[in-house]
Amino acid sequence: MATARKKTHLDASQIESYCLGKVPEPEAAEVEEHLLICESCQQRVMECDAYLRSMRNASSRFRAEEQKPRKAWAAKGLVPVLGVALVVVGIGTFLRSNPQGTGPGVPVALEVTRGAGVLAQGPAGRSLVLNPGVDGLPALAAYRLEMVDRNGKRVFQGDFIPGKGVGAPSQRSGIYFVRLYTLQGLLLREYALEIR
Repeated sequence: MATARKKTHLDASQIESYCLGKVPEPEAAEVEEHLLICESCQQRVMECDAYLRSMRNASSRFRAEEQKPRKAWAAKGLVPVLGVALVVVGIGTFLRSNPQGTGPGVPVALEVTRGAGVLAQGPAGRSLVLNPGVDGLPALAAYRLEMVDRNGKRVFQGDFIPGKGVGAPSQRSGIYFVRLYTLQGLLLREYALEIR
């Protein structure tokens, strides 16, 4: 895996092994170092993670469906209709009680993950309080935090003081990257965040 530094991009087998968590620790560090600076490979890792997640979800749903006895009313499609109705009522209630995403920020803990996909999630249309994990980083009084969309366009920037979090404005659904820098601009770590 020492080729991760020499190559322009990670190859498909490296991406797959990384997403499956099958890369030994020394090699994983080299892959992660490459992923910090290569947006193309970051995108490929996210796509592989999404594919693996959808396959796992489909497999678990398939096994669950095989084990359930089918009831006549469920077979006629009433369950999906009732589910949609409940979602619509829930969204309507939320929008009436929380117009235009106002309210306190939703706390989001950001941690570096390896091969498990995007674990940090936040709600769309709500302000967030971002709390990036700083274990293993230089202990600083403050860091600069930047949030970018999947195309690398900055959507938010602010100062992060460990233990206090930083308020970020509401965003649309999608995948975002939160980057933590020193105040002088040295990139220390990147976290993935899914807004739903």
